[in-house]
Amino acid sequence: MRRAWILAAAVSLPAAVGATSHVWARDLALSPTQIERMAIKIEPAVPTAEQIIALMPGTVVPALNARIVAAAPFGGTVTQIHVLPGQRIAKGQALATISSRELLEAASNLAQAEAELQAAEAVARRRRDLAKKNIQSPTMAEEAEAQVGKIQAVIEQHRRTLVLGGISSTDVGNYTINAPEAGRVVEASVLPGDKIETMAPAVTIDTNDELWIEAQLPAHLVSRITPGDRIKVTDGPEGKVVSVGGSLDKLTRSAKLIVSVPLDSGLLPGQMVTLSIIQKAVTGARSVPASAVSRINAVEGVFVRNETGFTLVPVEVAGRSPAAATVVGHFPEGALVAASGLPQLEQMLGAE
Repeated sequence: MRRAWILAAAVSLPAAVGATSHVWARDLALSPTQIERMAIKIEPAVPTAEQIIALMPGTVVPALNARIVAAAPFGGTVTQIHVLPGQRIAKGQALATISSRELLEAASNLAQAEAELQAAEAVARRRRDLAKKNIQSPTMAEEAEAQVGKIQAVIEQHRRTLVLGGISSTDVGNYTINAPEAGRVVEASVLPGDKIETMAPAVTIDTNDELWIEAQLPAHLVSRITPGDRIKVTDGPEGKVVSVGGSLDKLTRSAKLIVSVPLDSGLLPGQMVTLSIIQKAVTGARSVPASAVSRINAVEGVFVRNETGFTLVPVEVAGRSPAAATVVGHFPEGALVAASGLPQLEQMLGAE
């Protein structure tokens, strides 16, 4: 999904609508029988406090701040996988067992460094005793003690390496990767018999069930949408905007939009959805069927029912979805609008 599409844009009305075209100043006379024969559907123009300013596709993804990876601190061969995708796991639970030559080498290096430390400590003690008896220079004793400190640092590094990632080792040359946190297994990146590189991901875990939706937001809408704005997934749950990207992608010229949805949303990671961004409507806004909005001579309007037929009322479209449009214009109380048959009405109006 690289190209975002938007079905919402505010359209400014001309300063003098009547000067745009003579059709705005004229009514269209139609009898009830004609309206019935033309199958014109009449719907109310309902006052609304909200408007949909954008409608766009999105992809459901796990919350990125809840996803962690259990990596292999030593390269080797996978001998066993202990978990399956979708399985709930506890912190510290075994995930995978690796047979590793690198682990053997690390253990050998630690043993060698510990042996070198014993020898260095013996030399340092002897030189310090000789220095106290003024038989040898104190500088040589200090150099020997510094060598002891250097080897101790190497040993500490080897020990930390052997416990990196919270692994546990039961057999020589084998170690087990344990779960760093409780959660649900998303993916096992390796199978028994696979080679795995040092620090390569072995198992991916979601620490909670929070879901996000990622979408591409066109540049002209970036300044209009802020974190906290309400969203509605088509045939799905409501949520809110989490973040709006501050830079545009070089290819799509759009910013990344991230919204959150409730834990019990029923959505699945990877699912494609359509989401609407909802904001507070301007005073006097009305909701009409999307099919009720007509565009004549670059001006948008709706056919409002009157006593003799219809009046074409110019409107400003503040928001639009496939089902409804939020419009602002001069409507009478309890206004009804034509929701179908607009091409015929436009043709009749032009003929007059």
